[in-house]
Amino acid sequence: MNQKEQELMERYIYQVVRRLPRDQQDEVAMELRELIGDMYEERGGMEDVLRELGDPAEFAGKYRSSAQYLIGPAYYDTYLWFLKVVLLCTAVPVVIAAVVNGVLEADGAFPAAAATFAIRGITEGLLSLFSCCISVVGGVTILFAILERKQVKIEQKARRQWQVQDLGDNFSAPHWTPRMLSPLPHPKARISRSDSVVGIVFIAVFCALLIFAPHFFSVILHGDSVQMVPVFNLEEWDRILPLFILTMAVGLADEVFRLVNGRYCTRVMVCNIVCSAVQLVLSAVVLKVLPLWNPRFVQQLQQAQSLSGKHAAEFLSLWDPAWASNILLAIFVLVTLLEVATTVYKTLRYGAER
Repeated sequence: MNQKEQELMERYIYQVVRRLPRDQQDEVAMELRELIGDMYEERGGMEDVLRELGDPAEFAGKYRSSAQYLIGPAYYDTYLWFLKVVLLCTAVPVVIAAVVNGVLEADGAFPAAAATFAIRGITEGLLSLFSCCISVVGGVTILFAILERKQVKIEQKARRQWQVQDLGDNFSAPHWTPRMLSPLPHPKARISRSDSVVGIVFIAVFCALLIFAPHFFSVILHGDSVQMVPVFNLEEWDRILPLFILTMAVGLADEVFRLVNGRYCTRVMVCNIVCSAVQLVLSAVVLKVLPLWNPRFVQQLQQAQSLSGKHAAEFLSLWDPAWASNILLAIFVLVTLLEVATTVYKTLRYGAER
């Protein structure tokens, strides 16, 4: 077995084991090397051996502990991680919204009543969480069942003369041949799923709070009663919220695209640059054009007796909405440029499609 055939075998093994649970990958890889080695000695050609084994996406299904009848092996791994992401994005905002609503309902109540409100809020939150999760599981399962029946390809590739170096990761086709195997991606070219999922969950939670519980972004004061002084200008929230959500939606699209591709490539780089540019423009509009901040923030703090006398004057002199917008915008620009630079570097250095 020459070096080229060895590389082809390793590509095939990688495409199989990446679709299996982590605790099975090493064992399956060892079995495959032995199986392919034996078949190679009998047939004498690596491409003939791999063509006989078939599409690695389908071959991976043979190693699963149970068969999937509603959703086949070609879709099952994508279905699982997509379901986990959607469940997480659904569960966390529901729980946080229930907690915030419980705090708001308990505002001004005496301790016994506040405890009652808290218990009721937790109960309603759990019921809502259960109902939402059932709906999510059903909806995602139906969606992937339809994709399975219609044989819709989730990962589309350009229809032209195929070459190994032209193919991205995760390729699967009805008539699979060994020449369709992707080159092994450089370890530094792979995008961590956990990082993308964390970003998606953060965006989902932040959007849910902006939509359902904008009072969450408040200074909470404890005294005879719980008082909340909002940081944002809730009187103009109907104007601010749509652009705020649009900004987050662009970031969400970028994270989902990275998650689907799984590695740095030209498509991911272009998407990241475009989405980052759009986010910068929208963020500048939100922070510098729209009346984002509560114009009576300091006065409401004084009325709530959180600040008095000298401390109130000091805080009033320090708090400047324009200054706060400039600082936040500068931080966002810096973080965005660093992310774009990292994406461009890793794409050109490790993951550019050749």
